Amino acid sequence: MKWQAISREGAQKIIAASIRCRVGGEGLRIAAIAECLRAASYLASAPVTGNGTWEPAASLSLTSMVRRRLSPLWPDLAEDKDARPGVLSVLNSLGELGDLVRLRGGSWLTPPAHAIKAANDSAVIIGGGPLETLPHSIQAQAAGRVRLVNLDACNDWIDVWDAREWVGAPVEGLEAWSVRLIAAMKSRFTDVPSDLGEIAIYEKGRWGALAELPNAGGVFLSKCQTGPVALHFIGDYFRGRIRKMASLDFQDARRLRFHLDAQVGRPMRVKAMFSQGFVKLRLERRLPPQEAKVLLLGWQIPTPEGEHPGVTYHVLPIEMLSIVRVALDGLGVILDERCGAEGGNQ
Repeated sequence: MKWQAISREGAQKIIAASIRCRVGGEGLRIAAIAECLRAASYLASAPVTGNGTWEPAASLSLTSMVRRRLSPLWPDLAEDKDARPGVLSVLNSLGELGDLVRLRGGSWLTPPAHAIKAANDSAVIIGGGPLETLPHSIQAQAAGRVRLVNLDACNDWIDVWDAREWVGAPVEGLEAWSVRLIAAMKSRFTDVPSDLGEIAIYEKGRWGALAELPNAGGVFLSKCQTGPVALHFIGDYFRGRIRKMASLDFQDARRLRFHLDAQVGRPMRVKAMFSQGFVKLRLERRLPPQEAKVLLLGWQIPTPEGEHPGVTYHVLPIEMLSIVRVALDGLGVILDERCGAEGGNQ
C-alpha cells in the first residue's frame, strides 16, 4: 500500500468526485455534510438482521459522526451562520425538505425515496438514504443538500411529485386563504388590553406607526412589540384608535402580507441573475415556511455590504428554478429574471 499526502483542496475534490457533486465552494461543503448525514442515519438505523426493525438515530450521534469525518476538510463545521450553516442546521434543513424524518425526542429515520419534478427533464431525489443505497442504474448528482437525477430514471422506481404538491402551500390559493383568515379573525375580535404598547399597522405595502395615522379606519394587519418578539394581530380601527383585535400567528401574518401587497399593486419582487448553470436570487424578506423550503434546494451566500437589513441572497442550480417559481407564483411574487456574469456557484 502506498500512502500519498494531499492538500485539503485535493481531498475536497476527491469528495466531490465520490458524491458526483458538480459544484464547489459552499455548495460542495453543504453537499458533503448532507450526504454524510444521510449515510450516518442509514448506518445507525439499519437493522442488524434482514428482518429486524429500523432504529431511530439521535441528533447528537449523527452530528458527532459527521464532524469527526469532515472536520479535517472543513475545520469550521462547529460554526453556524445563515450563510454558512453548521452540521446541526443542515440536519434540521434535511428534515424540512423531507430528506430525513425527525421523530419525537430529536431522533431521525431515513424515509423512502421520492422525487420532485424539476426543470430540464430532471428530478430532485428526496429521501432514500445515501447514494450507495440507490439503484445502480440511478446516476444521481449531489447539488447542495439534495440530489438530481434524470426524470426518466424515476420511471418504475419511485413516485414523482408535482412541485406544488411538495411545497404544500394552502390548496385554495393565497387570495381565498387570506379572505377566510380575515373572516375568522373578525369572528374572534375581543377587547383591547390597556398595556398593548405602540401599534404599527400594515398599509399600502409598508408598516406605519398608528400614532402617525390619525385617520386610520377599518381592519388592518397590525403588530406591537412585546418584549423580544412582536405580537401580530388583526385590528379594527376608527379615526386612528383601535377598537377590537384578534391575535394572529406570525407565520400567518407573514403569508397575509403577500396578499395585502398584491391588493395594492405592490407585489414583492425577487431579482434572479443567471450564470453558468446557476441562478442567484435576491430576497427582500422571508417567505412563509412552506415556500421558504424551496430555498434549501440551494444555499445562502453572504449578503453584500450596504444592503438593507433582512435582504438575503441564495444560489441554486438552474434545474431548481421551476420549483422556486411555483412557490413564488403562489405568493404573487414577481421574478425579475436577468442574465449576466454574476451569479454562478459562490
